Amino acid sequence: MALSVEIIKMAQSILNEKGHNAGDIDGIAGDSTAAALNKVNDLPKSWSLEKKITGLIQLYAKGRGIDPGDIDGLWGQRTQEAYDQLKHQLLFGHTEDPWRPEETTITTNPNNWPVQTQAAMNAFYGPAMATGNPNLTSMNLPYPMVIAWDPTKTITKITCHKKVKDSIIKVLTNVFDEYGIEKIRALRLHYFGGCFNYRLMRGGTQLSTHSWGIALDFDPENNQLKWGRDRALFAKPDYIKWWECWEKEGWVSLGRQRNYDWMHVQAAKLNS
Repeated sequence: MALSVEIIKMAQSILNEKGHNAGDIDGIAGDSTAAALNKVNDLPKSWSLEKKITGLIQLYAKGRGIDPGDIDGLWGQRTQEAYDQLKHQLLFGHTEDPWRPEETTITTNPNNWPVQTQAAMNAFYGPAMATGNPNLTSMNLPYPMVIAWDPTKTITKITCHKKVKDSIIKVLTNVFDEYGIEKIRALRLHYFGGCFNYRLMRGGTQLSTHSWGIALDFDPENNQLKWGRDRALFAKPDYIKWWECWEKEGWVSLGRQRNYDWMHVQAAKLNS
């Protein structure tokens, strides 16, 4: 994604705070900003200007106790979430309070997915683990996808929990049969935003369902966390069959159920 003026302004402010002299905070990534970025020791000199700006914000967020994921210079979902938290922290002096229930019904549940509580998910899926989880497996995708934050990279496999593998394959095969590859690409259903990712819920204290490898995100740029039906791409009529494919297998769309986080689908029931 192209970095906004506000993102560049934040980077310039950070550089000036660190004494690197980025010049005016004007949202224009000119020579002064580029020179200041080259003074940041933890940013590779070989990175593009955009990657350096992203990496700087990732580093700054991490230094203020906000988890941006890997310091890789790529503006993905976790970087966006870290940036949003960072803005709130700089404005109000503290990170944003949780804005949604951390343990959150669908009637169709042929796979008997558990309720979204840590105890129920541990009992059904086994404990979530950052590394070395024997319950995780690699699966071949029914059609190629691209990494949402780096669409130049195509993937044909993802990592997920072994208990959801066959269900994901069934869902995506039905999606392919329903839409075909050309429409899948036109609707951005192949923009993969992640599956297994050991982390806490944004602004919360409990693990995300991604930590078990039982949740998937798609096209996060156009279906951002707090966007409702008025803004989220996946809330439009063209996507009804997409969601029906998931719901027939008992997967839960937070967008369809709660009208937020339209990128997200999970193999865990909401408990209220």
